[in-house]
Amino acid sequence: MDYIKIVEELNAELFEKGEQELSFSYETNGFCDIIKFQREILWDSENDEREWLEEKNQYEPFKPFIKKVFNDWIERIESFKL
Repeated sequence: MDYIKIVEELNAELFEKGEQELSFSYETNGFCDIIKFQREILWDSENDEREWLEEKNQYEPFKPFIKKVFNDWIERIESFKL
C-alpha cells in the first residue's frame, strides 16, 4: 500500500479546506507503518483495527478508514470545549 500517497491526498484535502499548518504524516521504522495527525497516532500496522471484509477477502479501504478515525478523534477533542 502506498501510505505516502494517501498522506499526500489527505493533506491536499486539508489544504483545500484552508488548513496550511496542520498535517498528516507517515513514519516507519522498517517494521511498523504509522499514520499521524500532528503528534496523534491515528493508525499503525501493528494494531490495524480496520474491518475484515469476508466477501472481498480483504480489509476495508484504507483512506476512508483513516478519515473516519480522524473525524472520530476530532469529535472527541471538540467535546472538551469550555
